Amino acid sequence: MRIPPTSPDSLAFYSLVMNAMPGKHLVFLPDAPSYTIAAVSDEYLAAFSLQRENLVGFSVFDVFFDDEQNRSSSEQLRQSLDQVLLTKQIHSMSDQRFRWPNAETGVLEWRTWRPVNKPFVGPDQQVAGIIHSVEDITNSVQLVELTESNQYLQTIINSFKEPLQVLKPIFENGRIIDFRFKLTNQAYASYANATPEQLQGKRVGEVFPGYFETESFTNPVITFTTGEPLTFEIHYDKDGLDLYNLMSTSKLDEEVVLHFTDFTRLRHLQLQLESKIDELKSSNDSLQQFAYVASHDLQEPLRKVQQFGDVLKTRYKDQLGAGVEYLDRMQQATNRMSTLIQDLLTFSRISTQRDTSKTVNLNEIVDDVQFDLELVIKEAGAVVSTDPLPTIPGDALQLGQLFQNLLSNALKFRKDGVAPEIKVRYQKVAAVQLPTAVAPARKTAYYHHIDVSDNGIGFEQHYTDRIFQVFQRLHNRNKYAGTGIGLAICEKVVVNHGGAITATSQLQKGATFSVFLPTS
Repeated sequence: MRIPPTSPDSLAFYSLVMNAMPGKHLVFLPDAPSYTIAAVSDEYLAAFSLQRENLVGFSVFDVFFDDEQNRSSSEQLRQSLDQVLLTKQIHSMSDQRFRWPNAETGVLEWRTWRPVNKPFVGPDQQVAGIIHSVEDITNSVQLVELTESNQYLQTIINSFKEPLQVLKPIFENGRIIDFRFKLTNQAYASYANATPEQLQGKRVGEVFPGYFETESFTNPVITFTTGEPLTFEIHYDKDGLDLYNLMSTSKLDEEVVLHFTDFTRLRHLQLQLESKIDELKSSNDSLQQFAYVASHDLQEPLRKVQQFGDVLKTRYKDQLGAGVEYLDRMQQATNRMSTLIQDLLTFSRISTQRDTSKTVNLNEIVDDVQFDLELVIKEAGAVVSTDPLPTIPGDALQLGQLFQNLLSNALKFRKDGVAPEIKVRYQKVAAVQLPTAVAPARKTAYYHHIDVSDNGIGFEQHYTDRIFQVFQRLHNRNKYAGTGIGLAICEKVVVNHGGAITATSQLQKGATFSVFLPTS
């Protein structure tokens, strides 16, 4: 089952992650239980002779675990991903052994893989994605076992892009006080501006004295003492270095083997992104404050104009004569301006303020809106029918504005002499059933589909995208009052809740506004 791709901004960021982080990686969306593949590194594709279009947009369990033979591995992966979502911490899976075709001969060979799942936590402290890194450690294990007998070993391991070292413990009074380099590759030796040959036999503390203060010393001690393999993230800012590594330790006979995944560049990009997010938040706060001040300062002179207009009409109506008509027009214009300012302020608040942490009963929301519109509904002779609606996590105020605008529009744009018939219909749909043009802000397996349809004047279908833009109007202002912001507010509310909105219509045949909101 193919899942619609995520947003362009998300895809761009995931591509940036892949380019900045060497190795074989997949990025999963946190859409349990599917865990859709959002991005894949070039090295991963090359290693397994796969095509990106056959992976991205599909559930990992549909792509790799579609047979009974791999059920055990499938369950291990699902449990690991579920734990990452729950704890927001790195989780290292047990080493996996599979028979895989030799790239040159095509003969099946046993290979050993070390998978690690690492969460990417967004500024809202929620998991925005999971980086699944797979390291083929078959050669590493074999090379370590053959260190003393294979004279070509050093040349081979130097070809590894990621740092590798084998350490032998140094004991004093029964405890480990340091380690000695038994084997390193060039990727690791470059940290010391040295060669593997120059490091071999030296004490690690002589080369990196600061490592005693970090987990790069204490965790290898734990692994050697207990035999327990460890995977941990470390920021090494000692000895003139500034490195971010994902390190794995494992015991082999009487040595400790360390593998590194260097994500220094990725971490620096993340820090830059967090800085930009903080700047954007500060800018939004300033804009919000400006909107409040501007609203008050603009509304005050408008109220003065309206008040003085009332005074002129009351005291000098006879002297003004036909001028009263101009006063009426002036006050109508100020009223429209006042409404426009208020709508702009509402739009600004929706853009910068949201609280979707509470559950909202949409039946109560629609009932409240109908109560507010009771006089208009009676005046128009409208009939409103509503299906039972779900309870969702959301912002009650914003969802109220959504249905207020949709029902108000259905009442406003009615045919002359025809009683409005407004229907609110609901069904739960799978992601694969969404219209191709609908791209919700948040991906999930199922969506709440709510239609608000009417028998009004409608509009031409090719205006669908335009009607959700600010200040866009399709009808005469004199006959149909409004500022052209209502549907823009609707779209903003739906996007804030992770969904999408669209519309279908024909002239004089009514309109249907379709809202798609992700299920919990």
